[in-house]
Amino acid sequence: MDCIRTIEQICADLGEDIDSPLCQEIRKHLDECPECCANVDSIKKTVYIYRKVMKNKNVPEDVDTRLWKVLNLSKPCSTSSK
Repeated sequence: MDCIRTIEQICADLGEDIDSPLCQEIRKHLDECPECCANVDSIKKTVYIYRKVMKNKNVPEDVDTRLWKVLNLSKPCSTSSK
């Protein structure tokens, strides 16, 4: 797992600079917590698979909706089964 790149992405998604106190705290926690680091890695892989591997597949609407819910993210209006 490329931790620095992942932390940069998390901070960018939060609207934070990589050197901000919040991002430093996230970096420190991920360095010290294998469980959270594994969770971030798992989410990263899920998003990758969904975006790259499944992008041309017909994902059932209920699966799509559950994935957004599990990731605790709002489903964009333009996202739907293909």
